[in-house]
Amino acid sequence: MRISSFDISNQRSIKAAACPDVPQIMIVTGPNGCGKSTLLQALRQMGSDRPMYIGPHRASRRQQVQYRFLGPEIRMRNVLAGDRLPSHEGITGGNRTRDPWDYDDAASYLKYGLCQIELDRREAIADVYDQTNAISEGSLPDVWAPLREFAANLVPHLKFEKIDTSNRQRVQCLWSVLGTDSPPIDIDDLSSGEKSVIQLFFPLVEHRVRALLRKLKGEDESGATPVCALIDEPELHLHPNLQAKILGYLRTLSVKENAQFIIATHSPTIVENANSNELYLLRPASLVSPGENQLIRVATDDQKLELLRDVFGTTANLTALRPILVVEGRLRDMDARRAADARIYPFLSEEFSRISILASGGKAECTTLVQSLNKLLKEFSSAIGAHALLDRDLQESEPAEPTIHLLPVSMVENLLVEPSVLWEATTLVHHKMSLKDQSQVETAVNKILEDMEQVEIDRRVKAAIGATTFRLSDPVSSAQSQLKEHTTSLERILSECSLAAIVDNCQKTVENIKAQGRRADFFHGKAILDEFYRRYMQATGMSKEIFIYECARVASTTPRVRNFVEDFLTKIGVRSAVDSSTEDSDGQLDSSAVRLVS
Repeated sequence: MRISSFDISNQRSIKAAACPDVPQIMIVTGPNGCGKSTLLQALRQMGSDRPMYIGPHRASRRQQVQYRFLGPEIRMRNVLAGDRLPSHEGITGGNRTRDPWDYDDAASYLKYGLCQIELDRREAIADVYDQTNAISEGSLPDVWAPLREFAANLVPHLKFEKIDTSNRQRVQCLWSVLGTDSPPIDIDDLSSGEKSVIQLFFPLVEHRVRALLRKLKGEDESGATPVCALIDEPELHLHPNLQAKILGYLRTLSVKENAQFIIATHSPTIVENANSNELYLLRPASLVSPGENQLIRVATDDQKLELLRDVFGTTANLTALRPILVVEGRLRDMDARRAADARIYPFLSEEFSRISILASGGKAECTTLVQSLNKLLKEFSSAIGAHALLDRDLQESEPAEPTIHLLPVSMVENLLVEPSVLWEATTLVHHKMSLKDQSQVETAVNKILEDMEQVEIDRRVKAAIGATTFRLSDPVSSAQSQLKEHTTSLERILSECSLAAIVDNCQKTVENIKAQGRRADFFHGKAILDEFYRRYMQATGMSKEIFIYECARVASTTPRVRNFVEDFLTKIGVRSAVDSSTEDSDGQLDSSAVRLVS
């Protein structure tokens, strides 16, 4: 079965989701509650030839398999295509309904299915021998070759050895861990991630195993219809590197086996590795106009997709469909392992978790980025936008652009410079500090601020003079005169009279800040915390990052931070924004509201 198009309406949180041309690999992403699981559930229930369905709440119980010659056949493809798990003697969890909102025991049937294939293989070999009285080396197909091939691709440290029936009361599916002297272990004893990969992908190669089994029996090798699989959250239990491999393996299967895969995922790794033909975004109904298709391609071509990734930083920042906050951040901060502004805000308030926070460069870069983000976001929803929250630094006037905002203090770290905050944030290392109470912390902070006064004056002088760049213009023959003009301009700015006036003005500004008791607000916040850490925290063993994050966590309880957060989030519309709808936990899908073409 192949799903070539579909049209779904009024299914839980999906009001309208259609795709006229479903690709071989469709990766559906989107925020929580947008309806990804509902989409897959609707697709699996339509049509007479059901696709395989692998749900998000996968469970795998340990199974004790006994050697028996009679019993109903278990095919994983049929198990995964069914709405209910079949009842089977010896398997716990049978006769359960399968849906995205309950745990799914389908993987528990895998061991039985593998053991049954082994019984069929042995029976076929016995039949061949009975007919020919001899079996030459290499004359029989390796039934397990597809399983070993897939393991070599995705879990190369594992090798499928055999089905061990030496103990008929406890048949084992044995795997070797390559590069070790350990004896083979049963599939039940593999790690959760290793089992997850095998359980996820064996059903996709099972038809190749059974085709070889039919060849061994001398039967027609054809007869298997192409695989169509719906997979909800394939990334569960898997390392990011393995998640990236999964997508490549699915692409290989889609070509070699003419298989189709429709995947719902939150995995940034899978989303980042998807191409423009594969990647789709399911938008919450609350973020689109009534009747508008919630399901859209993220980009029409790979060039546009790369542009989106370049602007948003990652595809996940776009597909989360949350308001975006741009803050200042520089690569040297990350290289020095300093606590970047983007990491501080979530500690100041849990409400910042409702926002995607991006760190850009300086103010000009942040402003440009916000403009680009808002232009691109309009293509996905008019209900979300981007804003910038910038360091005030030495700026006094408010920005004219409604999407650009300034902190009430010089920079976000200034919100943390309070003696009570610093004292409480260092509770775990008080016994290692030379400061013994909050009053001593206050004295220490005041000493740092006094020592920084000249540095602060110099900072303001440099900002007032500004940076200047000499760029040669046409005609090049006038280079000397251009340089002379540029030098004259610099000399005019830095003349003794002009420089003295600038210094005097900056000194008065710093004195005024000191008189108002606002040094902790308007001196360089990063430098204050760095100096406090150097003098009093470095010897305690607490890292600078943990120190700053603890300060932010404690500061979040102070009235001025709470008021700042509330005022700012209200200003940008986050507090009044309607949350994305969540999928209901009861009720059935209305099959009449789904049109499926296969």
